[in-house]
This record gives sequence, structure tokens and C-alpha cells, in this order.
Amino acid sequence: MEKTGVRTGAAWGILFGGLAVFVAAPALLLATGHDTIKPSADSAKELSLAGALIPALAGILLIHGIPLHAPRLLPAVSDRRALSRQATALALIAFLWPSALFLVSLAGRHALVRDVWALAKPLVFLALPLILLRTLRPQGEPDPFRLTWRPRQTWQWLAPIPAVLVFGWLYVLGPLAPPLPSAEDYPDPVSLAVGATLTFFTANVLEEVFFRGMLQTRLEALFGRWPGILLASSLFAWLHLPTHGQGTLPLTLGAITAFQGFFGLFTGYLWSRYRNLWAPIAAHTAMNTLPLLLM
Repeated sequence: MEKTGVRTGAAWGILFGGLAVFVAAPALLLATGHDTIKPSADSAKELSLAGALIPALAGILLIHGIPLHAPRLLPAVSDRRALSRQATALALIAFLWPSALFLVSLAGRHALVRDVWALAKPLVFLALPLILLRTLRPQGEPDPFRLTWRPRQTWQWLAPIPAVLVFGWLYVLGPLAPPLPSAEDYPDPVSLAVGATLTFFTANVLEEVFFRGMLQTRLEALFGRWPGILLASSLFAWLHLPTHGQGTLPLTLGAITAFQGFFGLFTGYLWSRYRNLWAPIAAHTAMNTLPLLLM
């Protein structure tokens, strides 16, 4: 194992730039009198800004405070050029795809955006990245960051549990949690079950595989833990630009950073500390799917 990343000028720039973005987003919302945000563009119910930030921040503090973690869980990298090419390709996917859909939504084609979003996600965030990672890997060497679904150590399964449980409770049932959905908010149980299952695989699993397992891992190896987490979380927030409009573009950017961006910081720290992909998937499921099960 090697020390994660090297603090170059680029790494320091990402670190301080990322911190500035995550401080500015909630500050912008508060300064403009927006202390609530919509969890999604078509949601009739709102989430308080505190309800978006506190569960993620509490989870981060718990991860940091629980001693069962390994400071570094990345393999040694012999070809940093190949690693840089892989990270750049993945970052371009994360930035360009939401940008293209956002431009389509500006033309009023919201239904098209929703349809393309759902159908193309496995191709854009799984098939294409796997092809690029295989093409851009070091010549004659296996990919050192190949994902594994079975961590070797027992503590990698046990240590994330408190943070995931506290996050889930605060977000779903805590005093700042948004109202639970009612049966009138959703279609019949069969359609709901099908939709929830698809959401589990295309959002809870697929987004964590791409943004944490593929992208963040490589960014950490290039720039260090927190620059990698901040950059991957910013791109994860950007993913929601076409589908989570809040009115004006500045308010939308502030809202998706304060909500999805801070959630990305939490799940990114889970992944960085424990390298157990099921931990961020469980947190994502608590946010997206658990409210439906409590209907």
C-alpha cells in the first residue's frame, strides 16, 4: 500500500476550491431566504436546509470518531499517466452527460430528459466507464483499482454500521426529516415495487459504483483523500442538475450541492475509510428507498 495521493498544487487547489463550494452553497441559500429545498424537481414537499445538512455531517463525524478504520486502503500505482487518463475520462462522463441533459431541459423537453435519464444510465455510468477503464489501463498490467464486493476484514463490515444507521434515522425519522410520503403520492403497489427496484439498481447501486468505486478511488490516488472526495462529490451533485431544478440556476446549484453534494461527502468518506461499497449503497438506499417501505 502507498500513501494516498500527493499534495501537488492541483490537489491544494481542489481542496480549497471544493471547501469553498460546499461552504458557499448553503450560505447562498440562506442569504437569499431559501431555508428549504425540494428533494426533487417534481416534489410537492420540501426539506429544510438543516434536514439536508445535519444527517450527512453527523455521519461524517461518526465515521471520523470510530477508531475501526484503515487510514490508507489503496494499492500502489506504477503508471500515474494511465491513472490520470482514467480519472479524466470518468470525470468527463460525470460532467458532460448531465450538462447535455440540462441543455435539453432548457428547451422544454423535460419528459425526454426523464426518459433518457432512466434508460441510458446503465450505458453511461457502467458500460462506457468499464470500456474506457479497460482501454486506458496500464499496458500489460491488471487494473489496480478493480472493484471487489467482498471486503477481506470483518471490521470493514461492522465499522460503517453506526454511521449508516444514524444517517438513516436522522434523514427518515429524525426531528428534521421530511414528511413521509403518503399512499396518494405514489401509484399502485405493483408499479411502486417495480419503480423502487429499478431505482435501487440504477441509483443506489449504480451511482455508488461509478462515483465512489470508480471515480473517487482514482481521484484519491491522484490528489489525496479529501481532494478526491470533494471533487467526486461536486460531480455527484452536478449529476442532479437536469432533474432537480429549483427555479433559477444559482438556486439549483446551491440546492443540489447542499443536498446531494453533502450526501456525497458522507458516502465518499464511508468509501474512503472502509472500502466496503455496500456501506454507501446502504446509505443511498436509506435515503431513496426506506421512506417508501415506511408508507
